[in-house]
Amino acid sequence: MELSPRLEKITTLIPKGSTLADIGTDHAYIPVYCSKNKITKSALAMDLNEGPLSRADINIKKYGFEGQIKTRLSDGLSNLLPGEADVIVIAGMGGLLIRDIIEKGKTVIDDNTILILQPMIAPVELREFLYSFGFNIEDEYIVREEDKFYNIFKVKKGDFSPSDSDLYIGKNLSKNSPDEIEAYLDYKIRVCKKIVDGMKKSDNPDVLMLKKYEAELEIYILSKKELSK
Repeated sequence: MELSPRLEKITTLIPKGSTLADIGTDHAYIPVYCSKNKITKSALAMDLNEGPLSRADINIKKYGFEGQIKTRLSDGLSNLLPGEADVIVIAGMGGLLIRDIIEKGKTVIDDNTILILQPMIAPVELREFLYSFGFNIEDEYIVREEDKFYNIFKVKKGDFSPSDSDLYIGKNLSKNSPDEIEAYLDYKIRVCKKIVDGMKKSDNPDVLMLKKYEAELEIYILSKKELSK
């Protein structure tokens, strides 16, 4: 089984011998890959809807992992019991939805739980929530697939006071190559500049939002200058 670069990177952050809960599992690609490569002892493939779980069951049976991977209907973490998983993956969703899942399911997250999060949108808002809610992003990675960039966070409970750069760009990005970071910053500058230019052309722009995006754009530009030194 081959995974996309995004999903494969997620599996590299899962410690060997872990018990895994994959939230929003869809086809159970991550649990199956981890079982096949002897990364996890056991896994729960969890989803809100029956359709994705049916697809997950097909893949699990195809590769013969019925004994190691169980599917479970669950709205986020609602049907995960405390202590059932030491690694929780929540990937391929919006950052605000990931935030809501963590907030509602906080009782199953203890000091040793590793969260691996991959927001499709709103990474800044997710970072803000994590840092304000008693979590620390221990490592962060950028993965590029064609013309898109994805943020992947490895998170545990802990205290950290982030800088603006930590919130908008991420911290501990040194494990990514300078070329990857530069390409990511170029992408963020393009996107942010497009938003700022569009708002400035509006007859009635939201002044507060415009200032927010202008400040964000400045952070990306300054970070790129620092990278070039």
